[in-house]
Amino acid sequence: MFRRYSAFFAALALLAAIPAQSKGHKSVSSRELKITVVDVEGGAATLFLTPEGKSLLIDTGWPPDMGGPQPTPGELPPPPASSSADRIVAAATAMGITRIDYLEMTHYHVDHVGGLQSLLKKLPVDTFIDHGPNQQELPPNANARERATSPATLYPGWVAAYQGHHHITVHAGQTLKIGSLHLQFVASAGKVINMPLPGAGELNPLCTHIAQKARTGGEENVRSLGTLITFSKTRILDLGDLTWNKELELLCPVNKIGKVDVYFVTGHGMDLSSSPPTAAFDPLVALMQNGPRKGGDPDVVRTVDQFPALEGFWRLHANAQYPEMDGDPHYIANLNGEPDHAYPLKLVITWDGKITVTNPRNGMSRTYQARATEAGY
Repeated sequence: MFRRYSAFFAALALLAAIPAQSKGHKSVSSRELKITVVDVEGGAATLFLTPEGKSLLIDTGWPPDMGGPQPTPGELPPPPASSSADRIVAAATAMGITRIDYLEMTHYHVDHVGGLQSLLKKLPVDTFIDHGPNQQELPPNANARERATSPATLYPGWVAAYQGHHHITVHAGQTLKIGSLHLQFVASAGKVINMPLPGAGELNPLCTHIAQKARTGGEENVRSLGTLITFSKTRILDLGDLTWNKELELLCPVNKIGKVDVYFVTGHGMDLSSSPPTAAFDPLVALMQNGPRKGGDPDVVRTVDQFPALEGFWRLHANAQYPEMDGDPHYIANLNGEPDHAYPLKLVITWDGKITVTNPRNGMSRTYQARATEAGY
């Protein structure tokens, strides 16, 4: 009898000694995707952490001497209080990330690739993802500012960065798995997917009488990577700075992507993108990576506000140019007239499709339920 009880208590002691985290990934409730939308002052930098501990960073924001208040014409802007790279590192530290497993560069404009060199001094990167070579040439009459910030000047630094590392150039239609994330590239290098994705393909009535738009903001916008990210039941769409006309190729006459749950408003909310047919994406949550004087253009805000199922429109900054377009300030991470604390927006998405968005400035959180069924891949 004594021997039997001794064995029982020994087994209990052994169980108690097992670290709690060793059971973490086996529990459905702990299978959470964490996302930090970093405030890089109207650039782009979004950090993902999968339940398996894999990290994905999409874009790197501005170089250290850019990203603050808008300059007078022809001058470089003053630097922000902290650089884009510093803000990405702060977000990574808060998430427990010590290296970037995958870095996706949507395109080579300075507000997306500019923070790369500074970031690499602070965080190692294993795998680099892009759409292929830069195709935006330097204008022959470019001034000093345009030369310093042009894709033609910045792209060689990207090429140098991935030497000796894993490097993936993706095409439209290609897929990639990162832990429990499934990435479907729907646009790349000026091409979009040819056929609708499974479950998509509905006729889009919003395409009627929609004209093409000549303005693109540069060839690199046209060539932006567009990524549909699926985590269990939740679909997340990030099209980088993909342009109006390329949106129409994805959405007209049929919606090739289908409905999504979380939507990063394309191009910082500038009116180079966000054509009326984007309402067919019908997201529950919209996230706008705008700055105080960049993005959030009135026509775009009106378009997003009219998305049929939209339950939450979240923004990184209040709009100094069009304050009347701001909406509820509780959904804005950084307000005008206050010190720039570079508050991000944070998301936690559970395996069963609960999407919680938190504004660290005021602690407000809202939870939404994804509508998609669990993916079958």
